[in-house]
Amino acid sequence: MNVNFKKVITYGAVLFLFFLLIQAGVKSGYAFTTITIMPGKLNNLRISAPQRVAAGNKFKVKIVALDDYGNIIANFSKKYEGLNIGISVGNSHNTERLNIPASEFKNGIINFNLSYKKAGKITVSSSFEGIQDSSLPIHIMPGAFHNLKVVSPEKAIAGEPFGVKVYAVDQYGNPVDFMPKPKGSIKIYLTGDNFKIRPRVVPTGYIKNGIGKFSFISDRSGLSQLNFEINYDGANHVFIGKDIDIMPSSFDNFLISTNISEVPAGKPFIIKIIAVDKYSNVVSGISGVKGKVRLVLVSSRGIERSSLFSFKSFNKGIALVKTVFNKVGTFSIYAKPAGVNLMKLKKPKSVNNKIPAKSLLLYK
Repeated sequence: MNVNFKKVITYGAVLFLFFLLIQAGVKSGYAFTTITIMPGKLNNLRISAPQRVAAGNKFKVKIVALDDYGNIIANFSKKYEGLNIGISVGNSHNTERLNIPASEFKNGIINFNLSYKKAGKITVSSSFEGIQDSSLPIHIMPGAFHNLKVVSPEKAIAGEPFGVKVYAVDQYGNPVDFMPKPKGSIKIYLTGDNFKIRPRVVPTGYIKNGIGKFSFISDRSGLSQLNFEINYDGANHVFIGKDIDIMPSSFDNFLISTNISEVPAGKPFIIKIIAVDKYSNVVSGISGVKGKVRLVLVSSRGIERSSLFSFKSFNKGIALVKTVFNKVGTFSIYAKPAGVNLMKLKKPKSVNNKIPAKSLLLYK
């Protein structure tokens, strides 16, 4: 008989005897049971979100409750019922916050939608029971061109250049580097009666990659808005900036008028004196000047009358002087500062609103 065959018979007999012993044990009370291993305590809330999203568009956020070993805590909603998970969306400059009830989790997982309008890099973060987690950075991309934003100074001085910046933005104000190609030149104008600006027309090429820097001058003072009119897509589009308070330049001279051209001797009449700059804008702040104004009435015979009154007599750049004259004839009326340093009067208030800009003053 072969030796190997003997070994096989021997091993078979041993296994058969082992099987009989097990059967005997079962019959004598041998028992077994099962056990379920549950997830451990909460270790982190794993947050998943897309890496790139267009501004204002909804994007899906997924949060999974995990224990120390990465197991999903399927009973999370029941275990933490009545508690809220704090969610923060944004960056170090701007953050929006909301709360999500733990009961909203389904089998340890929750999905919800968010949107964010400001372009840039943000994260979605959670805070719960002292555990804080964050998503990977989410890049919020600008949307399509929607508007041309005009950034102008709040104040300017008549006759002096002021800087203006324009840039293309999406519907949420995020800068974009593309806008429809304009047809023809860009027209510039200020709102208000008789307002004029230099230059009035600028080439479209001054706006590149959605950004343009300009320098303008207005001789007219007052409150106005700067408008850019651009033709594209077969229509004219007007883009309006915020109010600009264009202040008068320095005092230059007085304008004088009377309420009537003829008056009987001995009857009072009003002389109106207006302080203006070299562009004929009323200098409303002239009342703050220390000094006097000399008012002179002159006839063909020479100076008939001379008087002094204070700059404080001016109200919003205008002084009204009531007088009477008994002589018959034609008189000229003059007004000029007296005892005042004219250089101080001519020195305007400084307004620092200039920005680096291409010179466009050759365009009329």
